[in-house]
Amino acid sequence: MNPYDYYITPEEYKQAEAIGIRPTLLEARIRQLAWPKARALSTPPHSKKPLKDWVEVAAANGICYSTLRYRANRLGWDIELAATQPLQDRSAQAVRAHEASRKYPVEALKKAIENGIPERTFHRRMKTGWDAEEAATRPPMTHREVGLLTKSKRQWSRNLLKRSNWQGTYSVRQSR
Repeated sequence: MNPYDYYITPEEYKQAEAIGIRPTLLEARIRQLAWPKARALSTPPHSKKPLKDWVEVAAANGICYSTLRYRANRLGWDIELAATQPLQDRSAQAVRAHEASRKYPVEALKKAIENGIPERTFHRRMKTGWDAEEAATRPPMTHREVGLLTKSKRQWSRNLLKRSNWQGTYSVRQSR
C-alpha cells in the first residue's frame, strides 16, 4: 500500500460529509482499518435506531439493552420484534445444534441400540466404512469368537514363519 493512500484531501472530507460520514469515522476507516479510499468514501455509516421507548418493554420481556441494540442496529430487526422476541433457550439451542451436526442417521443408531450394539461400536463401524444397515444389525463378536479368530491368525503367522526358516534371531552385519 502506498503511504500517500493514508492522506485524505479536503475534497475527500467534503465528499464523505455529503453522505453522512464524519471526519473521525473516515480517518478511522482509512488509517486504522486500512479500507481502500473508494470503499471508505462510498459506504454510509450504520444508522442507529432510537431505542429509548423500547428499553422498558425489552426489560419486561427479559431482554437486556445490549441484546436489543444488537438486534435492532446490527441484525436490522424491526424494533418491536427486537424488544418482544424472547431469548433462545440454551438447552433447546444445544439440541438443535446437535441435530444439525449429526453425522450418522438417528434411525440407524436407534436400530443398533435395539439390537444390543453399543453406540461406540456403531460409531467405530461407521468410521471404518461399514454400511449403516450392517453396522446396526450385525451383532458384536463374543469373547470366544475373538479368541478363536486370534488363534487362527496366530497359527497362520507361525506357519508362515516356519516356511521361511526364520530362527528368531537377526544377523548383524559386522563393520570392517
